[in-house]
Formats: sequence, C-alpha cells, structure tokens
Amino acid sequence: MRQEIQLFQQVGEAACKICTEAMNFIKFSGEMVGAFADAIRHPRRIHISNTLYYMDISGSDAVPIISLLGMLIGVILAFQALVQLGRYGVENYVVNLVGTVIVTELGPLMTAVVLAGRSGSAFAAEIGTMKASEEIDALVTMGMVPSRVLIVPKVLAMLVVMPCLTVLANIFGIIGGMLIVCSFLDFTIAEYYFKVVEVVKPIDLTQGIVKSFFFALIVAAIGCMKGLEADRDAQGVGHAATSAVVTAIFLIIIADAILTSLFSI
Repeated sequence: MRQEIQLFQQVGEAACKICTEAMNFIKFSGEMVGAFADAIRHPRRIHISNTLYYMDISGSDAVPIISLLGMLIGVILAFQALVQLGRYGVENYVVNLVGTVIVTELGPLMTAVVLAGRSGSAFAAEIGTMKASEEIDALVTMGMVPSRVLIVPKVLAMLVVMPCLTVLANIFGIIGGMLIVCSFLDFTIAEYYFKVVEVVKPIDLTQGIVKSFFFALIVAAIGCMKGLEADRDAQGVGHAATSAVVTAIFLIIIADAILTSLFSI
C-alpha cells in the first residue's frame, strides 16, 4: 500500500512539474514574441555583432561534426537497407530509401539534436552564468531589455544556421550512402546522382527545411529559457545546461512527429 502511495505521489509530482514547465514556456514564448516584435519595429536596435558571433560559434564550428555524423548515418542507413532489401531482391531501392529518409527525417533531426547538445546547452550556461554574476540585473539597471539583448541574437542566429547545417547534413548523408551503394551494387557515381535527383522531390526538401526552422526555434528558445530560470550558483548553471538539452530533444521529437503527420496529410 505504501509503495502504491509513493507511486501516485511520484506521478503527481511529475505531472505538476510538466504543467509548470508548460506554463513557463508559454510565458517565455510571450516575452520572446514581444522582443521580436520590438526588433521588427526598431531593426537598428538588433545587435548584429552578437548575432554574427552566435552564427559563427553555432554554425561554422559545428560543420565538421555535422559533416562526419551525416556521412556516417548515410553509410549505416545504406548498409542496413542493403542487407534488409537484399533478402527480397530489391537492392536497387536502397537509393530511394537513403535519399528520402535522410532529406526528410534524419538530416534535420540529427542536426537539431547535435545543436541542442552544443548550442542549446551553451546558451543556457551563458545566460545562467550572467544571472549568477548579476550581469542581467546590471542590464536592467542600465535601462536595457534583457530579452532584446540576450534572446533575439541567439534565436536569429539559430534560424539562419540550422537550415544551412541541415542541407550540409543531407549532402554528406547522401554521399555516405553513395559509398555503400557504389561499392556493393552495380551503380556508378553518375547513376547514383541521377537516381537521387529523380527520387528526392521538392516537397521532400521543403519538409526538411521547414522542420529545421521549427527545430531552431525550439533549441534557441529552450536554451535561453533554462538559462533565465537557472539558480544563482554553479550547480544551477550546470542543471540549466543539462535541462536545456533534455527538454530541447524531447520537444524536437514531438515537433518532428507532428510535422511529419501534417506533411503526410
């Protein structure tokens, strides 16, 4: 009986925590929308230098890992598809599977997860450290709006960087598939290329790019929100960075499922 009570208590605490997180996210979303509305009305107030800085650390620094992971995923997907489809004698459809799955699903999803681990945690740690050292309070004292200074450049940078890295991941994923297909099947590089062009439709590319924009909003918004919610100590900063990664990946999976179902209608 006591164990059942503890179980119900844990479920209730988890439900309350989820509701609190949802309310905090809605509140933060309102603040972010207000900051962007102000940025649209006064474009000169946007900190371009900060935006370019975050584009650099979130984009160019992530190119090697995104390229490597994209190629490895393409190799693994093509090899597994070759083994499974080979049982039914339809190995030629490996190209169809690799092209569509990478462009529509694995490319955007893998890129978003990597940036959630790299940039989302970095955003949370940076803002959490500023909160702990009372730099955010100093911004308020100087009459500056923290959301405009801290949130808008990060979100803008992520909105630009994520689609570009997604395209890069798609390219290297398809190249990774080409290495397997051309090695184990009677395909030349030219045949593989034209087959991919034939299989991957514009709607597939559009689906992947649209997903990347939503994923970018999630990664940047969650990273900033967790940083602003961090406790004013070192442990709070570490917890905020960890929570930003976990929450962002969870929401990315949910958003991916919803967007995939919408595109399938």
